[in-house]
Amino acid sequence: MTAMNRCLSFGWAILLIGVDPAALAYNPADLKKLIATNKCIGCDLSGADLSRKQLANADLQAATLVGANLSGANLSSAKLGGANLTGANLTRTNLTGAVLQAASLIDVNFANTNLTRTDLSYANLVNTDFRSAILNKTDLAGANLALADFTGATLNGSSVERANLVGAKGVNPGSPTQNNGVTTPTQENAPGSIRQRQSPPPIVPNIEESAPTIRNRPRVYRIPPGLGSPQRLVPGGTRHSEPTNLETK
Repeated sequence: MTAMNRCLSFGWAILLIGVDPAALAYNPADLKKLIATNKCIGCDLSGADLSRKQLANADLQAATLVGANLSGANLSSAKLGGANLTGANLTRTNLTGAVLQAASLIDVNFANTNLTRTDLSYANLVNTDFRSAILNKTDLAGANLALADFTGATLNGSSVERANLVGAKGVNPGSPTQNNGVTTPTQENAPGSIRQRQSPPPIVPNIEESAPTIRNRPRVYRIPPGLGSPQRLVPGGTRHSEPTNLETK
């Protein structure tokens, strides 16, 4: 493909996802701020080249990174909640422990990216490329994963509760095991499973263990009819009869 064709293809892709090409011109002052402070909340970094940058723990909440190149960058534990990364390149990026809650990640390329323990809950991930990505213990609850491609991805213990998986490839919540893009039924907690979050079962007390134990219970004897009434000795040597209404309990 010639350079001209590549440019045309990229232009069509931008139009298809509804991004204004003029919006890809990032603010140089914002880029300098990010490099200097590792923090740029609400910045405009659209189309910026941040490939292989060390951005661990960076604070980019609500930032605009439409079409940005973040391939090979270190974004571990970065804060990207509510950010717009539509069409961004995040291949082979380190996003372990990063927070992208409610972020716009439409058409993002996450191929071969490490997303272990990443928070992607309620993110818009329509048509996102997760091929061969690592998503162990990743939070995808409530995310829009329509048409996403998980072929070859690893999802051990990830949550897809309330997620939209319509048209998604390589993942099937009805067959819990995810193994190189092939789903096979298995036990809920088997290695490689995608767990639907559930409330813990109610604690039922053990009735036998909780029941009180009665020990050394005093015995009461019944006096057979005709043997008279029980007597007690009173001062003076006389005996006094007692009522005979004793019963065995």
